[in-house]
Amino acid sequence: MDKKDITLIAVAVVICIVICALSPYIASGDPDGLEKSAEDAKLPEDFSVEEIKGIPDAIFPDYAFANAPDNQLLQIVALVIGTIVTLGLGYAVAEIVKRRN
Repeated sequence: MDKKDITLIAVAVVICIVICALSPYIASGDPDGLEKSAEDAKLPEDFSVEEIKGIPDAIFPDYAFANAPDNQLLQIVALVIGTIVTLGLGYAVAEIVKRRN
């Protein structure tokens, strides 16, 4: 890799980390995707997914850990770690594919 590529990758990683740091502040505190779909399907308000047979329990119900503090700093740390791991895995796969060719 030449210096130009390394600079581009570094700038992209910094942009990803900045987006991770800002996303808890920008994201809606009241997302409505699933709830809106349930309303459009005219499901009763007390409807629960647990009532449907054959659907396994979610690992993280409501996309949250049980008894976890609602702390934006923890969200930012989790987002940054997830982003770095994902970018690292993508880079590793790209290197493996490049070496095979």
